[in-house]
Amino acid sequence: MEAIAMAKDPVTKPRLPPGFRFRPTDEELVVHYLRRRALSSPLPAAVDIPDIRILAHDPSDLLPPGWSEQERYFFTCKEAKYVKGRRANRATGAGYWKATGKEKPVAVAVPAAKGQVQAVLVGMKRSLVFYRGKPPTGSKTDWVMHEYRLAGAGLAPCRRASAGGAASVAQPAEGWVLCRVFRKKGSASANAAAAAAGANAPASPDERGSDGEEESEEHGAEEEGGSGGAGRAFIDFFARAEGRQQQQRRQRRASSPVVSSSCLTDEQQQQGREQETTSRGAA
Repeated sequence: MEAIAMAKDPVTKPRLPPGFRFRPTDEELVVHYLRRRALSSPLPAAVDIPDIRILAHDPSDLLPPGWSEQERYFFTCKEAKYVKGRRANRATGAGYWKATGKEKPVAVAVPAAKGQVQAVLVGMKRSLVFYRGKPPTGSKTDWVMHEYRLAGAGLAPCRRASAGGAASVAQPAEGWVLCRVFRKKGSASANAAAAAAGANAPASPDERGSDGEEESEEHGAEEEGGSGGAGRAFIDFFARAEGRQQQQRRQRRASSPVVSSSCLTDEQQQQGREQETTSRGAA
C-alpha cells in the first residue's frame, strides 16, 4: 500500500524552527485544532495535520520507517459500521482498530464566579490498539491510536461579531475526529524506528497516556457524560474567551504609562516641588 501523500508541498510549507516539536496537550488538540477543522477554519501554517481516510491505510503507511517523529496526527471523518446505528467502523484492509477502556473527558478550565475555576467539557478521548487479521482472532500489534472528538461546549455554535455588528453562527461538524498515531513505547519496532529517525528523536507520546487495560469496545451509542449542562452554560465559551483577550489587549494599549520619579531629571523634580509649594500657598 502506498504511503499517504503530504497535505502540502514540503518544500514550500513553513516548518517549525530547529529544536521545536509539535507537542500539544489534549485540550489544545481539541480546542485549537479539531474544532478549527470542524468549523473549516485555517490551521497555523507550520502545522501539518492532513485529511485522510484513516481506515484505508495500514499503520506502517501512516508512520513509515525513517519518519522524523515518533507520532503523527490526522483528521478523518468517523464512519458508521452499519447504515442504521452509531457504532463506529474500525476495520481496515489488513486488520482492525480495537478500543481499550472507556472514553475519557477532555475539559478546559475557565473562570467562574467568586474567583473560582470551572471545568468545561470540550471533547472526548478514546484509545485504540491495532490488530492484524479478522476479529476476534486478530494478533495484537504495538500500534496505538488516540482518537479525539468534540463534545459539550466544543460542539457549541461559534459566535463572532462581524464588521456590520451582526453575529455569524457556525455549527461545528460532528463527523470530524483527530487521530494521534504512534508505536507503543518499549516495543522492538518502536525502538528500531527511533534508531532510524536518529539518536535525538523526541520521546514517545505514550508517556502522556498509555492505551490502558484492554477491554471490549462498547456497543450502542456513546455517551458524553454530563456534557449537556456544561455545553449550555458555556454555549459561547470560545468566542467569549477570544473577546476577553482582545479587550485586555485594548485596555493595555489605552492605559497611559506610569512615570516613576526616578526617571525624572533633578530640574524636573525641582520644578514639580515648586509648583506643589505654590499651589499650597494659594490654598
